[in-house]
Amino acid sequence: MLIDRDSVAAALPAIEVGGRLGSGAFGLVLSGRHRRLNRDVAVKVLAAAPEDRSRFEAEAQLLAGLDHPHIVRVYDYVEADDLCLIVMEMLAGGTLTRRARGIGPEAACAVGLGVASALGYAHGRGVLHRDIKLDNVMFDAASTVKVTDFGIAKIFHGSATTATGQLGTPMYMAPEQILGGRIGPATDIYALGVLLYRLLVGPPPFDPGLPLQALWRQVLDAPPPTPVGVPGPVAAVLLRALAKEPADRQPSGVAFALDLAAAAAASYGSGWLTRGGVPLLVSDEIRDAATGP
Repeated sequence: MLIDRDSVAAALPAIEVGGRLGSGAFGLVLSGRHRRLNRDVAVKVLAAAPEDRSRFEAEAQLLAGLDHPHIVRVYDYVEADDLCLIVMEMLAGGTLTRRARGIGPEAACAVGLGVASALGYAHGRGVLHRDIKLDNVMFDAASTVKVTDFGIAKIFHGSATTATGQLGTPMYMAPEQILGGRIGPATDIYALGVLLYRLLVGPPPFDPGLPLQALWRQVLDAPPPTPVGVPGPVAAVLLRALAKEPADRQPSGVAFALDLAAAAAASYGSGWLTRGGVPLLVSDEIRDAATGP
């Protein structure tokens, strides 16, 4: 994506615009520093046709309304010429994709708790993420987990809503997402199950190198392989999250976090959270489950 940095800087006079941090399907992210507050920020730059502006503004409003320690914070939204600019919290620790290869099982489970806690909060406010994956989990400078990119999130009413097309990343998509059926919190739980499976096992449960239709046939029909090398209690949490039927999965992010916390305590013993080295800001209920009986 080609951008005019002068246009971005002119639209954000309070921010010193820096270099490129990354890019995605709709735009790129630049580093920045708020001059008066002396605070590092990230600027998401979206090239916006007139018909897209309402969608990007909705994303900014959605994120700005979510106040949780494991969800990236949004500070401002500005439109300038053909650009939409979202000023966000700087996440200097990079993506989970970059950390995944060297992460240990205790740290992986701690990441799972942080993401599950964030999802539980979002779901409680009627928001589905619909694209949980390694690239959309990041870390701040203190290694605190942050869920990012609610760009295809959708407000839902009640327990489920109808999927609009096949939005999401194929490797992480739940059966109901593939079929364009009713989606709900359990849809995000499935994606979190795939994410944690990858952290603990390496390969995902189903081969993303397959042709898309063959991959989807496996997701729809084949049982997920038992995660090799993963202790039984933790493996049971993963396999429940990967159930074909949404009703057979953990019903919420909080339920997933409680299951995972207890399973990790049973599998890795006391002190596993400390050894994991991933700061967590979760409820007392989840933390108590993680310490074991």
